[in-house]
Amino acid sequence: MHAEFLFNEFMTATETEPSALHEVLLKAACKQIHKELEETNYTIECVRLAHRIFGYLGDEGLHKRLALMRAFLNINASKRMEDQFWANWELVDNLALLIQYKAMIDEQKRFLKWAKKHMPPDDWLKVMHDSTQAIGWVQEGQADAWFTIYVELIQCVEPTAANRHSRILYVETATGLLIFHANKHSEAYVEIERFSCIIHEDLLWAEYTNFLVRLMSYRLALSSALGDWLTYEKTVNEAMMVIIREINKYNNTNDSAALEKVCDMAHDTGACLIWEKRYRQAMPLFEYALHNQGTGITHYYYAICVWGRAAGQDRRAASS
Repeated sequence: MHAEFLFNEFMTATETEPSALHEVLLKAACKQIHKELEETNYTIECVRLAHRIFGYLGDEGLHKRLALMRAFLNINASKRMEDQFWANWELVDNLALLIQYKAMIDEQKRFLKWAKKHMPPDDWLKVMHDSTQAIGWVQEGQADAWFTIYVELIQCVEPTAANRHSRILYVETATGLLIFHANKHSEAYVEIERFSCIIHEDLLWAEYTNFLVRLMSYRLALSSALGDWLTYEKTVNEAMMVIIREINKYNNTNDSAALEKVCDMAHDTGACLIWEKRYRQAMPLFEYALHNQGTGITHYYYAICVWGRAAGQDRRAASS
């Protein structure tokens, strides 16, 4: 049987009724894809299928992905630039997930050099904008080097509607590093303003509201770090108004994609409130997300709210 057939059988069986018995299908698909990779000399179709299969094998699968990407990049065969870009990005990302940060940084530097030679400037941003990878630079004491590259790229790549999403992810990563890892609050304020400018380039942008609430989450984090509670309260109220507006929009359209976004917004804002022990304010947000989305992490945060209020730890309750 072909690996794709076995993998599809595994996926169907797992979605219907998750069971350890289905691992037999996964192992069979894994064994078969190794054969097919050799037989086809690592065609991109086989490589992408192997990438999907290995994604269900935990840490072992991450190591397999590393070997897979290196093999694909090194084969003496014609490869599209877009496929090489994907393989290079996956190589860097899986090194980050395995916390092999030194090797990750070396590969990412090589990847960026390759991208500057072979890909358009918009793609250079995609090489560097991932937050998980960026944390590796911080952990290796190379945060300054990461920010040197960041400033160079964010200034040299011409802003366009096409690269807005990549630019905002890159700025978001820089903002998070400055607030949560470097404690450089004045620099974080500058990046938050840059974040805001990018969002407001087009108020009709499909991702506008989603990133607006994420921007507010960073403003809440910065206000908390600075002890600026007036700005904190103002930002909480603004975020709540945006979420209520989006809930009303969903109620009028029943758009499932819009509902997912609203739940994500509620979760992001609720998480900020939890860090300040504002459980009473956070609970309705998590209740809405649980009722309409119900992801595992939301259950966890909601449980924290329940515990915090029961234990009398709610900041507002304690001060009243």
